[in-house]
Amino acid sequence: MVNFKIKIAEIVLEINAFNEITKKYCRDFLSDEEPDYIITLTEEDLRNEVTESNNGHVYVNEEISALYRKIADLLIENDIIVFHGSSFKVKDSGFIVTARSGVGKSTHVKLLSEYLGNDFEYINDDKPLLKVKDELVLYSNPWNGKERRGNNTSASLKAVIFLNRGDNTYKKLDNKEEVYFKLLSQIYLPRDKAKREKALKLIDILLKRLNFYEINVNMDISSAEMTSERIIKNEIK
Repeated sequence: MVNFKIKIAEIVLEINAFNEITKKYCRDFLSDEEPDYIITLTEEDLRNEVTESNNGHVYVNEEISALYRKIADLLIENDIIVFHGSSFKVKDSGFIVTARSGVGKSTHVKLLSEYLGNDFEYINDDKPLLKVKDELVLYSNPWNGKERRGNNTSASLKAVIFLNRGDNTYKKLDNKEEVYFKLLSQIYLPRDKAKREKALKLIDILLKRLNFYEINVNMDISSAEMTSERIIKNEIK
């Protein structure tokens, strides 16, 4: 076994994994602090990962994927959820752009990084953590996408932006029921019933405390200008 500790979302986890590559994958979050929890991977965890992933296929190392699932199930007890989306901060204000896989959220956020320049910083380009407490805080972690775009940083979350392709348009979403069902497909829901119910309660809190937007984008720099000028700047005033 390979033993190491990581710190994510202010929580220290001691990990017992099988392969050194898993420690290397987590290298930017390694810690020498006393652990709050201990997670030990098993052969069953790896086998289960294949059946629990989409279509029975795992697109990254099964061990790395299984570890994050166990972390996600554990962190829900601390009011922390996994959000499928690209997250970043602008002048210490955090944002998530989310969409179905393959629609282009990472491409749009990369355009935002080019448009905003030094004001922009990636948090996590794939699976950021969101702590739902007195303040809504975005945290990064090693699971930051194929391009590994992310930094060991955090920010107060200001808004969630749902992305579609099309001509550049934007609107604020005020229909909470509509937003609720959009969130259900983008937030990790544990299989355990009690933990799943906890996640749903945290989604209810988000509906009350966050602003939500929907954008259609054409995937050139003009779309980044729209998102920045019409949404981001408005949220960080």
